[in-house]
Amino acid sequence: MPYFYPHKGGSQKYAEELYSHLLKANPGEFQVDVLCYNTDQAPRQEKYKGMRIYRIPCWQIISGRFALPKPWSLVKTLYDFSQNQYDFVNAHLTFFDPTWWGWIYAKLIGAQSIFTEHVASFPVHQNKLIQLVSKLVSKTIGRLSIAFYDLTTVTNKQAMKFLKNEIGIKNKINLIYGGVDTDFFSPQIDKKRRSIPIIKKELKKNDLLITFVGRLIWTKGVEQLYQAIKSIESQLPANVYFVLAGGGELENKLKKLISQDKLSERIFLTGSLEYNQVRDLLKNSDVFINPSHHNEGFPNTILEAGACENLVIATDNGGTAEIIRNKKTGLLISQKDVGAIAKSLLWAIKNHEERKRIAKNLRKVLKEKYDWQLIADEFVISLSQTELSTEKDATSAFFIN
Repeated sequence: MPYFYPHKGGSQKYAEELYSHLLKANPGEFQVDVLCYNTDQAPRQEKYKGMRIYRIPCWQIISGRFALPKPWSLVKTLYDFSQNQYDFVNAHLTFFDPTWWGWIYAKLIGAQSIFTEHVASFPVHQNKLIQLVSKLVSKTIGRLSIAFYDLTTVTNKQAMKFLKNEIGIKNKINLIYGGVDTDFFSPQIDKKRRSIPIIKKELKKNDLLITFVGRLIWTKGVEQLYQAIKSIESQLPANVYFVLAGGGELENKLKKLISQDKLSERIFLTGSLEYNQVRDLLKNSDVFINPSHHNEGFPNTILEAGACENLVIATDNGGTAEIIRNKKTGLLISQKDVGAIAKSLLWAIKNHEERKRIAKNLRKVLKEKYDWQLIADEFVISLSQTELSTEKDATSAFFIN
């Protein structure tokens, strides 16, 4: 896949967690190599969570959204990889170029091919021409390529509908949900001593922390979130604080707005956080909000916040409604609706006991059905049920691209 660790994003995190838990649960049975593009100036080769990562020099066509490899480096690496006797090649996302050639490479090296779709809509961008081109690419070369894969999987039901109804895929599709490590992401038992990572602001026991974690880009809804906070600021108790965690093109704009509106004691920007820092922030938070109108799949941050027993407020987007049931496991709101965001925030602030009850419900569901170890086991079962197992040796080698 083009993007992988250290790049932050949902599909990359899905692949990272799925395969790292696969390796953890089946020592000696699997080997996983990752081919990605060097979008973050990372080492050309690296061992990470038991996987070997190989990064190809690339061109960033749309920064952080779409990259293409330098052809000679890609061809050379694929030739070297052909000696590794891979059993499976797993490509991700219709719109990315590895999906277009991954099935061909698998056939050339005698491996089985797996395609995984994460999102439930075509790419969303402010530039309408980019949106149109991405849609055309997905419905032509994307659809043609997916038809040749031996196994097609999706991470949520809405992605399955998207493949069938919008892309026109006729393949049998297996549902392998996204998951969360419910041991790593767990509630903070002692709320007496809390602080916000990077900012180092200390919070009191009765302070209420509302958090957003994600890229600060247009499609993630952070501008609507800011407008909603500003619209209700005069109604908020003094002990309510907001954190917008992440980097992106809107970071400087938000800094100026916060300063201009004199909200720097209420709203905090952290910039990009490391994974452990995200975990610590969510453990110290009470409410998590995902106001996205991005082309979402099964958002990782919702699962991670829910596992930390945050009340989750999220837009009805992608597969979100498959886990967030309104007033049962979270609050589900419409997209691009400043009023709905504001109303949900006020409800969460005023309804302390209901907020905690709903948050506990979500944590329980995640632990019972969406823990990564359960998901990894389902993936292995899916492979065996579709008769993809090979008989080369006791070890199955996966190649993610």
